[in-house]
Amino acid sequence: MRTRAARLTVTLLVVCGVLAASFLWILEQRSNESVTALADSSQRLARMSDTIAGVGAAQRSYVAPGQLDEPWFERTSAHLDQLAIDIGQAPAGLRSPGAADAMQALADSADALVAADARARQNLGIGQDMMASDVIFSDGHNIIDTMTASLRDLQAAEQQTHEARLASLTGQRWAALAALAVVWTLGLLALARRPAATLAEPTLAEPTLAEPTLAEPVVPIETAEAHDVLAAEDAALDLTLVAALCTDLSRVTSPSALPDLLGRAARILDASGLILWISAGEQLFPVMGHGYTPAVLARLAPLARQGDNAAAAAWRTGQLTVVQSTGPSDNGAIVAPLLGLDECVGVLAAEVGHGVADRPATRALATVIAAQLATVVPAWPAASLTEPGTAVFAEAPAEAGATPDAEAPASADASALNVRSA
Repeated sequence: MRTRAARLTVTLLVVCGVLAASFLWILEQRSNESVTALADSSQRLARMSDTIAGVGAAQRSYVAPGQLDEPWFERTSAHLDQLAIDIGQAPAGLRSPGAADAMQALADSADALVAADARARQNLGIGQDMMASDVIFSDGHNIIDTMTASLRDLQAAEQQTHEARLASLTGQRWAALAALAVVWTLGLLALARRPAATLAEPTLAEPTLAEPTLAEPVVPIETAEAHDVLAAEDAALDLTLVAALCTDLSRVTSPSALPDLLGRAARILDASGLILWISAGEQLFPVMGHGYTPAVLARLAPLARQGDNAAAAAWRTGQLTVVQSTGPSDNGAIVAPLLGLDECVGVLAAEVGHGVADRPATRALATVIAAQLATVVPAWPAASLTEPGTAVFAEAPAEAGATPDAEAPASADASALNVRSA
């Protein structure tokens, strides 16, 4: 039964991943279509603007001294024909709400421009050059200015609509990723908790003929020790907090929001301290920490890719690395890789108490948080918090309200990440 439930959970996670990938692909196609449509409409509107300017220049040449009218008549007619074609075809590629009304107004203005051109030609035909000039430089000029302004406003409306559409598609992408992260978190937690659930399962016993009487004590199948273990894990793994943290990480727009989020991650993982390491070239740089004094963080040095420590090992392999505690009074560590599209971009290292690193659910949560964090931190340049030199990985967390001590001694347990291999 448990095996079938596990297979069903894994299948559900795979299906959700495929559906999310398909949805993201569809959003990407829509984004590309919007970009293409904007480029086509911008090109057509720019050509219409050039055509209108050409009509104005050709009409002014009607009354220019020493110019022949026929070539300019033909050029104006060609421009007006092209303008009519563009006005008829443009609405198909326009997306702004007022595009249809704007194109209808342009069509009416184009008809008025044709009529004004006809009046100017008629006046020229009867030798009334002054009246033709008045039509060209008054009625025709006003119509051309109005059409040019309308095209400019329409272009701005199209650009604004395009930007709003891209923003909506981006929001849908983040929503899909957040939903997928929540589903995978729940699925991984369900898989991780299955071994612990076996503690509460009854063992098969030989059937007895006699039914228990009310005087006989009933021994509970779940022992007190197993109950305490399950209760402790339930208290530490609050899925509501995990979902809220992943959602807030997806909305991060500034590095200043990360320290608070790292603090929340530390509480979820039951970690006394967290340090975020980001790669640059062949080194890992500590860019942010939680639970340590500034003096401790200031002494952290960059780590080499081939270094003999858990952080470098997680960076090289792209796999979660665990440093076991050596005793009840010693701390261990969990180092989760931050995986980008093509490579591991850093690691999230958590200093945890004795036995915490052995919990499969805690490891899964560290992986989920690091995966969500990887979508945020690569956008900012990695900068070391220290000058090059000898440093330990972490020290004991600062006491609440204590003043940072630059000479505080290093923690032997936390420094294991820097001196102990994975």
